[in-house]
Amino acid sequence: MKKLEQKMKKRNKIKLYVIGLTAVVILSLPVFAFSSHKTDIYVNIKANGEENGSVEHPYKTINQALNEADKRTEIHVAKGEYNENITLKKGVKLFGEDRDRTIIKAKKSKWATVRMEDDSEIDGFTIKRGKQGIRVGSHAKSSIIDCVIKYNKKDGVLIEGGNTKKSNGIYISKTRIRNNGKSGIYSMGPRRVVLMDSDVLNNRGDGVDLAAGTSAWIAENSIKDNKGSGFKLTIGTSNIWMKKNSIRKNKREGIEISFFGGNGRINIAKSKIIGNHRYAVAKIQRTSGRFNSNLWNKYLTFGSKNEFSRNIFGSISRIIFVK
Repeated sequence: MKKLEQKMKKRNKIKLYVIGLTAVVILSLPVFAFSSHKTDIYVNIKANGEENGSVEHPYKTINQALNEADKRTEIHVAKGEYNENITLKKGVKLFGEDRDRTIIKAKKSKWATVRMEDDSEIDGFTIKRGKQGIRVGSHAKSSIIDCVIKYNKKDGVLIEGGNTKKSNGIYISKTRIRNNGKSGIYSMGPRRVVLMDSDVLNNRGDGVDLAAGTSAWIAENSIKDNKGSGFKLTIGTSNIWMKKNSIRKNKREGIEISFFGGNGRINIAKSKIIGNHRYAVAKIQRTSGRFNSNLWNKYLTFGSKNEFSRNIFGSISRIIFVK
C-alpha cells in the first residue's frame, strides 16, 4: 500500500484538465482539490484480519469501501482482480494503483461492471466482462481517466440521456476502450462530452455513437478497426468540435453524419481519416422531401490540415438520402 499512497500524493498535486472552448465544455476540478473534509478509504484484495478501511487494515472489496463512502470520499485500491459490480455514489472518487493490474471484473454479467452517479470519478482501472463496462447515469457529471474498458457484452461506455449543461458533462481521457460487443462509447441522448487522448479500438459496433443534441469536444484520439463506423454523429441541435483525431481502418465510414433537420454544427479539423472501408465522411440525409444542400455546407465544416486518403468509397460522399 505504500506505493499506492505515494502515487496518490503525486496525483493530488496535479490538477485535471480544464478545457475552454466556445459552446463546448468546461468541467470543474475535482472536489478534493478544494475540500478540507475529504475522507480516504483503502482497499486491498489481499487484506486479512481486521478490516476498517485504513492504510494498515484495508477492506478486501471495493463494495465494502463504497458502503462507508460519502460524497467527499476517495477510495484507493491496490492492484489485484476484484470480482464485483459496483456503483460509484455521488461525489465518490475511485483510484486504482495500476490500470493494467487493478481490475474490476463483473460478478454479474447482466449488469454494468461500473455504474457512475453524479460527480463521480474513476481513474486507473481495467474494467471488463459486464453488460456494459461503465454506465453513466442520467444527468450525472462523471470523469473516466486512464482506464482500460474491454470485453464487455454490449457498449464499453453507455451514457444515459440528460442535457448539455456543464453540470452534466462526461469527461473521458487517456482511456483505451476496446473489444466490446457493441459500440465503444454510446450516448443515448443529449449530453456534454469531452473525449481526449484516448483509443477506441476493435469494438463490434461503432467506435463512438453520439445522439442528436450532443455538445462535444473530441481531440487527439485514435479510433481504429471498429466493425461499424469510427464515429456516428447527428448534426441537428448538436455542437461538436473535432481536432487532431486519427480515424483509420473502420469497417464502414470513418465518420457517418446524419441530418434530420434543425440547426447544428460539426467541425472537423487537423484529423487523419485514412483507410476506412467506405467513405472518410458520409453525409446521410434522413428528412423527406426537397432539401437545400447548402445547409450541409453551413452546418458541416472542415478546418485546415485534414488528411483523407485510401478510403475505399472516397473522401466525402454526396448527400445520401435515407427514408
